[in-house]
Amino acid sequence: MKNILLIGFLLLHLTTYGQIELRGDLGDVYYSKDLYKTKYNSPAGSPYLNENFTPAKINDISETKLVRFDAFEDRVEIMVDENKVVILPDKTPFTISLLDGSDKLFETKSYLDEKGNLKTSFFELLSIQENYRLYLKEKIEFSKAVKAQGYQDAEPAIFKKQHGTYFITDFKGQSDQLLSIPSNFSKFLKFLPNHSKSMKMFIKTNKLKIDQDVDLLTIFDFYLSKT
Repeated sequence: MKNILLIGFLLLHLTTYGQIELRGDLGDVYYSKDLYKTKYNSPAGSPYLNENFTPAKINDISETKLVRFDAFEDRVEIMVDENKVVILPDKTPFTISLLDGSDKLFETKSYLDEKGNLKTSFFELLSIQENYRLYLKEKIEFSKAVKAQGYQDAEPAIFKKQHGTYFITDFKGQSDQLLSIPSNFSKFLKFLPNHSKSMKMFIKTNKLKIDQDVDLLTIFDFYLSKT
């Protein structure tokens, strides 16, 4: 009887310790993986870049984790159990390498939002260059359900994927905070000071687009060659 009690105590201790260690590393909020469906009244679409949890390597944690990216709430979720999810704390830097064959790598970084507020979120790392790194931030917006009125049909609640925003590190390496790359062409030229005229000619001559990551790399490399 004593042995059974001892074994039971040890198993409880190990389980509790494992949860404390996990919660300390990866967050301390547990909730259901399908919570968003009731929270947003069974919406069409999804707030996630990947609805299904994907195996990934997080920092130097040896165990493979199952992750998904909430592009509406701007957070990364980890599946702990079949119906138990935790959120990565936003105060800790994380590197997340997907192990699904896509070779995608995400990092949590600080940035300024449209209102100038400093925030932290996840970004897909697209390219590592000698003087900068290029990132992509994808966003999903939510539209509430609309009731039918007069000639207007009812519309269901829905999550819609928006155009992604590119971000870049400071060219001078003086800050780890990411900079949002303007999608407006005039503002983009102002983003590259001192050489706006030559940059405008280079972009138009080579028919480059500022909403394509491959073209952005070409543009920034040319810009850096002139500075």
